[in-house]
Amino acid sequence: MIDNAKSRFSIVSSTAWFSLAGLFIPGFTAVGILGLQQLIVLSGVECASAWDVLWHITGAGCFLLPWLFFLYILKTHIDNNALKTWLLLFNVTEYALLQALLASFFTNGQTLCYVVDGQNGLEFAFTGWFAIPILFVISLVFQRVSKFYIEENEDQ
Repeated sequence: MIDNAKSRFSIVSSTAWFSLAGLFIPGFTAVGILGLQQLIVLSGVECASAWDVLWHITGAGCFLLPWLFFLYILKTHIDNNALKTWLLLFNVTEYALLQALLASFFTNGQTLCYVVDGQNGLEFAFTGWFAIPILFVISLVFQRVSKFYIEENEDQ
């Protein structure tokens, strides 16, 4: 990510476009989250405990994925089209991880598995919307640090 062409690529504007789509996709990613939880249940973990396992995994992923992605784009020489593709993949994955992790603050596995008092996982739509500003802040940090990195490498 050292050459000048990559410095013209805006991580923030690409994430902003994804954020617009993110307003409409929380139901799709919630289905994916539920599918992951069901895979954990199929491996023999009790339903409520599977949610706890999933939330621990997504919590670790929320912090690990941005770090790995940023290291990748700094160390790899890829063109803008490939960078856009990797950024879209990162945004979708991080969005789903944030959505799942944020849900742990609004519900619990016991409620999601066994309570039928009207709470049906709708909080996943709201946590998807809460994930958008966090994703946008991450992209601002990426943009700022990559700009600094590019300027520093141009000086050398």
